[in-house]
Amino acid sequence: MKLQIEEIENLEETEILIRCREVKKKINKISNYIRTSYITINGKIDGESYVINLDDIYYFETVENRVFAYVEKNVYEVGYKLQELVELLKRTTFIQTARTIILNINKIEKVSTLVNGRIGAVLVNGEKMIITRVYAPNFKKKLNE
Repeated sequence: MKLQIEEIENLEETEILIRCREVKKKINKISNYIRTSYITINGKIDGESYVINLDDIYYFETVENRVFAYVEKNVYEVGYKLQELVELLKRTTFIQTARTIILNINKIEKVSTLVNGRIGAVLVNGEKMIITRVYAPNFKKKLNE
């Protein structure tokens, strides 16, 4: 594999080009990681607005019709509906794992099979999540990409 980086002063937007014989699992992981790294989400805490890097977010959760982004030490309210985020993030490292949760698979430390087709996931911060049986097949597929 060759890696080449060019600095071009008058370039308006960063462009990343991957040339490969065949798109395989590793290429998909790299492209998903790159997409995740370049997206930011606006969030609020106590009325103050913040810009959050997508790769810092562990998961999104809907609580009482409000959507929150959970990062290592804070919880931000975001101005999206969960379904809007599902669409926006479908080609990133995020996947819906329950009716009210979208999870960043890069923040998973380990997974285990549970009863009734559910999957347990432990995040790198020690938090435990459940992937419901409805979303388990897509979750497994995303992990194997």
